[in-house]
Amino acid sequence: MSHTGRVPGHPMAHTPGGPADRLRWLALGVWALGLAAYVITVVRSDDTPLDVLLALLEFLRANPLGALLYLLAYAARPLLLFPATLLTVGAGVLYGPLAGVGLVLLGSNLSAVVAYGLGRSLGAELAGRALAHPRLVGMARRLRANAFEAVLTLRFLFTPYDAVNYVSGTLRLPLKPFVLATAIGSLPGTLVFVFFGAGLGDPRALEAGRLPTPDLPLLAASAALFVTSLALARAWRAREARRSRAGAARRGGSTATRDEVEAP
Repeated sequence: MSHTGRVPGHPMAHTPGGPADRLRWLALGVWALGLAAYVITVVRSDDTPLDVLLALLEFLRANPLGALLYLLAYAARPLLLFPATLLTVGAGVLYGPLAGVGLVLLGSNLSAVVAYGLGRSLGAELAGRALAHPRLVGMARRLRANAFEAVLTLRFLFTPYDAVNYVSGTLRLPLKPFVLATAIGSLPGTLVFVFFGAGLGDPRALEAGRLPTPDLPLLAASAALFVTSLALARAWRAREARRSRAGAARRGGSTATRDEVEAP
């Protein structure tokens, strides 16, 4: 095992302390400073993530380039660790069910690629020796062997969105299957939360001292999709468990066969 904290044969292997290392640590420092500045600003203003979202929605509503700025905000979201769910609900509130779904699908995939790129560029530096652990080396090898199915399974099982992005980048999974699996696997959650946001009604009614008028059919559709998504996730998890047991049984049978052949 390498003592530099890198996985043997990992594509990022290079001489420690070189220009690439310095550039990565510089980028990491800039990111950390930006994140710290954002957190300090929010804490000092006593704003919650919901307050930040409402202020952002009001700004986007008044801006003629609001949809483009929304996409940029969604793409930059993982840099600030801002909850993806809130932005997804906000798209439903601001743009309605159809345009909201389209914008979120595009924005969420942009943010996934941004987080993937961060993991790919900086992940090995942050993970260090953990990536060299034999179990993680084996897991990485299996994930790379079938990246599309692995990422799709994690999306369907509602594994934390950004965690999948960063880990995929750190393990250097192929980009194309990662993006395709993300686009397909994030669709159920996108529909649920955009429809929920669109069904809440116009939040500007609160400023006028009255409650928003909810869209009950959209809220019902969101609830139905949510229950369906949970049922599908449960079925998918059971399928993966059966496949895992079957694979373990095949490996055990194969080992037994070799032992029998090699026995004197």
